[in-house]
Amino acid sequence: MTDKNGRYTKGIIDIGTNSCRLFIAEVLKNEKGINILNELVKEVEIVKLGEGVNHNHYLKEEAIERTIQCLKRYKETADKYEVKELKAFATSATRDAENKDIFLKKVRDLGIEIKCISGEEEAGLNFLGNSLVFDERILVIDIGGGSTEFTLGENDKIDFIKSIDIGAVRATEKFFSQEDYSDENIEKCIEWVKENIKKIKEIKDEEFRAVGVAGTATTQISVKKKMEIYNSREVHMSEISVKELEENLKLFVSKNLEERKEIIGLEPKRADVIIAGTIILITILKELNKERIIVSESDNLTGAMIKEEKMSERLEWILEAYESFRRSSERRLVAGNIFDYFMQDFRGEISDAYDPATKEEIKEDIKEMADIIYNEEDKHKREFLVKILVNIVKML
Repeated sequence: MTDKNGRYTKGIIDIGTNSCRLFIAEVLKNEKGINILNELVKEVEIVKLGEGVNHNHYLKEEAIERTIQCLKRYKETADKYEVKELKAFATSATRDAENKDIFLKKVRDLGIEIKCISGEEEAGLNFLGNSLVFDERILVIDIGGGSTEFTLGENDKIDFIKSIDIGAVRATEKFFSQEDYSDENIEKCIEWVKENIKKIKEIKDEEFRAVGVAGTATTQISVKKKMEIYNSREVHMSEISVKELEENLKLFVSKNLEERKEIIGLEPKRADVIIAGTIILITILKELNKERIIVSESDNLTGAMIKEEKMSERLEWILEAYESFRRSSERRLVAGNIFDYFMQDFRGEISDAYDPATKEEIKEDIKEMADIIYNEEDKHKREFLVKILVNIVKML
């Protein structure tokens, strides 16, 4: 419930490739945006939703079920705290899965609002979360299970943003599925990372501070400090050098899976992917000529918490574009189909819903729709509609 001063309780869920996280906070909404007043709950559970997605592009039934059970518990927690607004975003594994619509529907059936976001959106949320912490130029590096996001900028201005399909789970399944951490396999993984981040190396000579977020980065600190009980406050804003990361890697590689689960500071359920994640982090820092990285607990959950979704405004933009197109087109049915696509994309659930003949008709009218959008004077409105139109074209 929102009081007359704009205070209310908000919940955000991050459904990643490897883990599922919940953040509940008391926030204040005013004319300047959303401020976090009091952090109430932070939980993380390793659900391995993306198990096998890299190979078969499908979310396994058992992986979906593990995640749904976790989300049920999160929903119960949200209800307990009388959360007014509970939103979830799904990332790399869900993006890559051909059966993502099944999973997204199961989540919505729990009463949780969910959207499958792009890698760039994920990176933007990470940067937004850290804009509260840093007032200098930073490169936020988020090594997830399926992808890694890079966002460079200062304060609220983003200069470079990129999402690349390298992640701890993806690399583990690709190079270390048999628990074979030979020098040869490690070197193959390193070369794979280098090949994929060539675009990132373009910014290596710029001035910035490297900031690491999410499990791979935070685990390095908890292992370095030998935390028997994870302490978020002690992890936040701690630095670690490449040399120390290499010491962690040496420790991880020296033990088998069961032995790694016993390492102080390492979450046992993360033991199977921590080596690949650490290799990715070390390789990135070396390629960027950075000797150290600072680890932040302010990430995409924080960014999503303070992001104010201007849904009503954006719905109006879609409706206006639809009306303009409908007036200029003789085929109102096709205009309606395009509107359906826009609305599906807006909700994060675009699907291949139309027969080939209808698609051909839509293709003929896409150019006309594009002309209407490109002539839009409002830059933010134009960029928003162009992004959706591009998604539709890709799907067609």
